Amino acid sequence: MRRVRALCREHIAFLLLLLAADALFGFFLWLADAKAFQVLVGIFAATALALFGISMAYIFHREEKKRQAAEYFLTGPDDPRALQGLELLSLREREQLVQISAQLREMENLLLDGRRQQEDYEEYIETWVHEIKIPLSLMALLLDNRREEMSPLLYRRMLYISNEMNEYVTQILYYARLKASHRDYRFRPVSLRECCEEVLEQYRTYLEEEQIQTSLHTGDICVLTDRKGLLFILAQAVSNACKYKDDSKEKRILSLSGEMPAGENAVCLSVRDNGIGVKQADLPFLFDRGFTGDTDERKRKATGMGLYLAGQMAKNLHIELSADSFYGEGFTLTLKFPVVDIP
Repeated sequence: MRRVRALCREHIAFLLLLLAADALFGFFLWLADAKAFQVLVGIFAATALALFGISMAYIFHREEKKRQAAEYFLTGPDDPRALQGLELLSLREREQLVQISAQLREMENLLLDGRRQQEDYEEYIETWVHEIKIPLSLMALLLDNRREEMSPLLYRRMLYISNEMNEYVTQILYYARLKASHRDYRFRPVSLRECCEEVLEQYRTYLEEEQIQTSLHTGDICVLTDRKGLLFILAQAVSNACKYKDDSKEKRILSLSGEMPAGENAVCLSVRDNGIGVKQADLPFLFDRGFTGDTDERKRKATGMGLYLAGQMAKNLHIELSADSFYGEGFTLTLKFPVVDIP
């Protein structure tokens, strides 16, 4: 209907020309015979409108055939319906359509090549990460076996470097996965306790070396999410607690607690530490890419990618991720999972 109205507006000049011609002949008829004019004036007007309607119907039918032929040609130049419909087009219209079709084919090929290159890049990153993790694991094993032969300061520095390298490699992997066109998330019931225990075990040596006491209070709560994605988010939280501990405090604490708040259809998992914390002015920007803030020299040397990637992962997993902190008192990262009824 909109195309019909647009067509009528486009050819309104033709209707006005018909009505002007009728008015002119009607004027001549009135001069010749006023009585005949009164009888025929309505016929003149009706005839003009009928001619306009018939013309518009014919033009609309022809334009529809042209449009369909153009669509067939653009989607498949070898389609027989397209070749038949091209006969309705003028030479200029054919040339323009062929040019547009060639440009579309070129763009499709470029997009296809780009997609293939992206897939190759993602595959390369996945392979590289898995390969690089082998020497990193050997490095960690060597540190554990040769710990007694190293000075405490050297061991701490080597352990810090090992954890940093592992973390950066993991961030590269998840950054590539977040940018991938196909994401292999598997949403299944996941135990919060098991995930937290796995991450704490992963960072056990680092936590012990930094003298950070951990506590876990999650109960037997399960959430529907992707296990690998959740482990990555928790790892970023624990890693930050280790990096930004408060050296002036004798007792360093890292607490993970889960609960189902009353009146909310959600599960909350909080990761709290009593580290250096974050300034209130920096809180709104913590999940921005590359943001580090100016809290401490350690933060100024950071990449600002850890919480950004955690935030992006949480968004993909439909987890509400929020941060709260009081400068000098500690930092809290809260994950809110929606409760889903599993049939």
